[in-house]
Amino acid sequence: MRIGIDCLRIDPAYVGGVNTFTLGLLGGFAAVANGHRFNLYVTDENQELFSRFEREPGFRLVATSGRGLRARKRICQAALLSRSSGLYRVTSNLAYSEIQTAMDEGSDIMYTPTVVLQSFSSRRPTVLSMHDIQHVHYPEFFRWDKRLSRTITYGLSARYAHCLQASSEFIKKDVLAHMSPKRVEIISEGVTIEDFTEQRDISRLRERYNLPKRFLFCPAQLWLHKNHMTVLEALKEIEKREGLQIPLVMTGASFSAAPGILKFISEQNMSYVRYLGKVPFEDIVALYQSCDFLISASLYESSSLPILEAAGSGAPMIASRIPPHEELAQRLQINLFSARSVPDLVRVLLSLWDDKSKASAQAAHNRENIAFYSWSNVARQYLSLFDQILAA
Repeated sequence: MRIGIDCLRIDPAYVGGVNTFTLGLLGGFAAVANGHRFNLYVTDENQELFSRFEREPGFRLVATSGRGLRARKRICQAALLSRSSGLYRVTSNLAYSEIQTAMDEGSDIMYTPTVVLQSFSSRRPTVLSMHDIQHVHYPEFFRWDKRLSRTITYGLSARYAHCLQASSEFIKKDVLAHMSPKRVEIISEGVTIEDFTEQRDISRLRERYNLPKRFLFCPAQLWLHKNHMTVLEALKEIEKREGLQIPLVMTGASFSAAPGILKFISEQNMSYVRYLGKVPFEDIVALYQSCDFLISASLYESSSLPILEAAGSGAPMIASRIPPHEELAQRLQINLFSARSVPDLVRVLLSLWDDKSKASAQAAHNRENIAFYSWSNVARQYLSLFDQILAA
């Protein structure tokens, strides 16, 4: 089977999210390739990100001009201003026709890991990972132009993809309720377990970032839906009520929520909160391995790569009670709190902070159960889905 993978929209400067997902899944494919051939469609600007796969049997990188893609993207963005999905579809099909033809000729099936299709005229069966439809539930988190783009491109992608992959039962139901896909299949996200079990030099990490001896770890881009403010308000409430300062270390790029977050930390004199920004992957792993708890307070997710990474690292977890986290909690032990409730998070933090035996037991349980989410296991499920689609 010749599998084309559209990586043209991958931004090499972005850390986390869809990049982690894509690279992890490609690693899974490399581990279980079983004679299949993989054509990775990349740009001359993100090609280096995928260069390691050129050494894998059955993998080939096919590069196109990033500058040319940006010109095509500008044409399509102009078509969006018409607010007509029909005009946008025709414009995209024309703009990307040459690229789409080349992809079709080199593939038996096309897979896109980056949320939406670039064009809607592929002659091959297409599988698309529509990670979330957050704009439907939290339109206030997006500027008007981003909402317009999402509304049109997500709707067309759901309609023209042969099959959508959803990372949780929640996302499947959500997409079916608000879109018109032909088919939706659930395949969970994964984790490269070996990356997180290999012990890192934690002493050097502590020196580099001047870390406290104990801390909560929140690896999340500073977006509004990541809900950092609930965590900060809960920590401040604990300080006021109990005189206890629970250190928090945050990583992630600075996005729309950053001004409010940093202002709150400064005005509330929360010197025990450290924001490190973007840090190297090796340091992320070491932070997982050295923290007392991972904390993920998201309001909306498709699943949770940080929870899987924490489980692989042996870090116990505190997470918001949203459907994808509840699904993960059926297999992993996660301490859940009501997503928008500061008092509930205060309760959970105070009950766990000094309970080292419970934290240790949860970490051991999760290490024993994380194998289900290995990228190799996940990749096999994708290959089985591709086989089913081609057989049909």
